[in-house]
Order: sequence, then structure tokens, then C-alpha cells
Amino acid sequence: MILSEPPVRHPFTPLKVVLLTGLSDPATCALSAVQTRFLASLAAPETAKIYWNFPYLPSSNARRDPPLWLASIRNTRQFFQASRPAYREHWRALAASAESLVVITGSCGLEIFNQCREARDPVGHVFALGPVARERPAVPHTLIQGTRDLFSRMFFRECHVELSGVGHMNYLDDCRVQRLINDYLCSSTSPSPAADSTCRSAG
Repeated sequence: MILSEPPVRHPFTPLKVVLLTGLSDPATCALSAVQTRFLASLAAPETAKIYWNFPYLPSSNARRDPPLWLASIRNTRQFFQASRPAYREHWRALAASAESLVVITGSCGLEIFNQCREARDPVGHVFALGPVARERPAVPHTLIQGTRDLFSRMFFRECHVELSGVGHMNYLDDCRVQRLINDYLCSSTSPSPAADSTCRSAG
């Protein structure tokens, strides 16, 4: 598994915006096409975005999306392994690389975040999509849950934002998720001219 590799040192930036989900393919941190498009659409400078999944290690391995049953097994394993030192070491490398972090978790990514985060980490906000975790994060956060996401509802009966018609695998396809995160990014950061233009067009 790629988590056994040493952490990478990320360039320091005022803001980092990252996705954090379980690795369906544990051999690579490559994002799916949907994840890549979603991250590219966010109103933040490109220098703030890491186009890899946790643990954010660049890899030449092509991503191989497994069948849903195998992806579920692998994500369940990561849910229970999230407290291991290797997870925290990779998170520490990310947390040290920014003045503020905006973390977008999916499914068990919230459990990984909860197990890795330390009080000193510069987390500005967590957007938890279909959250699967033992508890809410102890930082500013928004729990987003689809009405068809019965799996997430096993862990959280109440959420901040409910999206009609969305299931556990469909959050990044929904323009309401993009709009909600962009509203936060545009209102809470001091964007560069390029990012400010993105905010105007996103509105």
C-alpha cells in the first residue's frame, strides 16, 4: 500500500484545498476524472490545490477502479487503520505546508481526518460529503448528506446540508456541493486576482 512510503514535502502556500477519501486503489493516490474536474472547478488558486488523494504522494501508477464490493472492503480497512502512525505522518506533512487548510472529505475520509488531526493544525474548514466516522470533527465543519445515502445515515442522523436525490457515490457530480464550497472559499479567503475572477464567475 502506498501509505507505507515516506511522506512528501509539499511547497508552502497560504491556502491548501484538498480531497481526502479512502483509496479504492491502494497502489496510487491518483484522483478519478470526476475528482479532478471537481477540484479544478473550485474558486481557489491552482497553487492551493493538490491533485492527489491522501496521502498526497505523486505516483506514476495508473488508477484502477475496482468493483464496488472490493472498494468497500478497502475503505473499511482504512477506516479501522486510520489511527496508525503512517497516516499521521502523511497528514503532518500536509498540515505543515499551509497557513490554512480546507479539507473536503468523502465517506471514511472524515474518520482518517479525525484520527490524524492535531489541535495545532491550521484547518479552516472541513466539508464532509457522505461522512462515515465515529464522531464529528472538532473544527469548523459542514456535514453534507444525500437523501439516498443510507450508509452515511448509519453514522450521522443529523447533518447541516441535506441534498435531495444524492447517494453515497454522487456528491461530486452535484453542482450544489460545488456552489456551497465555492461560497465558503470566496467569502473567507483573500484571493489573488485570478481567484477573485473565479469567484465572480462562480457566482
